[in-house]
Amino acid sequence: MPFLRERSGAKGSPYRWSPEKIAALLFVLLPFALLAARILRGDLAATDPLGLGAPGLGGPGLNAGLGPGAAGGLGGGAAGGLGGGPALGARPLVETLRFLGDWAVRLLLITLAVTPARRLFNWPKLLNARRTLGLGAAALVAVHFGLYCIDMGSFSVVVREIVLRIYLTIGFVALLGLLALSSTSWDGAVARLGAERWRRLHLLAYPITALAILHFFMQQKLDVTEPTLMAGFFLWLMGWRVLQRYGHGTGLLALVLLAVSAGLATALLEAGWYLAATGIDPKRVLAANLAFSYSIRPAWWVAGLGIAVALASEAALRIRPLPARRARASSAVT
Repeated sequence: MPFLRERSGAKGSPYRWSPEKIAALLFVLLPFALLAARILRGDLAATDPLGLGAPGLGGPGLNAGLGPGAAGGLGGGAAGGLGGGPALGARPLVETLRFLGDWAVRLLLITLAVTPARRLFNWPKLLNARRTLGLGAAALVAVHFGLYCIDMGSFSVVVREIVLRIYLTIGFVALLGLLALSSTSWDGAVARLGAERWRRLHLLAYPITALAILHFFMQQKLDVTEPTLMAGFFLWLMGWRVLQRYGHGTGLLALVLLAVSAGLATALLEAGWYLAATGIDPKRVLAANLAFSYSIRPAWWVAGLGIAVALASEAALRIRPLPARRARASSAVT
């Protein structure tokens, strides 16, 4: 189908502009625009633009337990992300690399969110945006890897690092998977592979996203606020697919329970990660989730956003209900 257009169904005018495709393209271009703005300002320091996190884990006592550099992880936290303070002297190329890598993970999650949003808000044409978002995420990962190669300065060094460093190996496997999906993300590939084989191949999007998030975790080392947030959203997205499989994907109670469960799982994941990475008592990490005067931890953002989505979906489906056949397939839990 033509780029940025959709079939109109009208005689003499087979295609028309697709608002969903145009919006998806603009969203894909957003990180490049933000990066350009930061370059023009001469500001490539890590920031916390949405105020979702803060260095450490909820107070001086626990933060002190993380040791030197806990407030920043690698070079001051996620570049342009949600959990860092000022960058600690990182080179602009490295900050650019991290910035695009962070946005690649976000775009992967947004791509996976298209299918739930389509059903939860009865918005069938939203599927038109999925291919553009997925290709945009793959492009960001490719640029991210290209910048890494430039930073290393030698192909042999890049190969050696990928082989010897497990987090780089994981990231490279995710890159290869995205390249495979991108190379078949056109209508001709669907025809050649067959719809069922193509569908099975593109199920790899789930493990690829999981690997990308794991790579994000391992790169951050200590301050894993944003990786934890991304992992929590991923848990919600996978949980929704389980609900949908059993016919409860649009039920208000089921969605609220999913939000609460995803939030709890996020808190446990954060505690488990810090235990494995630093040996911090998980009870201290879980207690930090209740220290609202310091920061709001990822678990609360995941649960809160999940509940907001449930309520918004309930309102949207009351205004524009699903067709009878689809409503039976997605019967609500009441």
